Amino acid sequence: MTLYDSSVLIDYLDGRDDAVAPPLVLYEVFKSGPADFDAVDGALEWLVVLDETPELARAAAELQDDLANSGQALSARDTYIAGSAKGPGERLAASNADFDVPGITDALDVDIV
Repeated sequence: MTLYDSSVLIDYLDGRDDAVAPPLVLYEVFKSGPADFDAVDGALEWLVVLDETPELARAAAELQDDLANSGQALSARDTYIAGSAKGPGERLAASNADFDVPGITDALDVDIV
């Protein structure tokens, strides 16, 4: 299983494969374009949305702490998304370079697509 960032899901709307994502990624997709929320819901009905759990929140917080301690910066949203992959041991796929930093790529498998 692979956890996808919003950048990959937005690309999916143009014909990509299935994915797993936390609710935050859906929020980013909904906010990425015109407010045709029903169309986005329909296009992403195949998406498996992860449950928010204390374990995912902790994994993200620990990852952000590790990044801060090593002098690296990543937005809270992106850190939460990466932590949502790290917590259950999933790969993270993204189509932007925000996640292609040593603190993230050392902590989990990241596919920049």
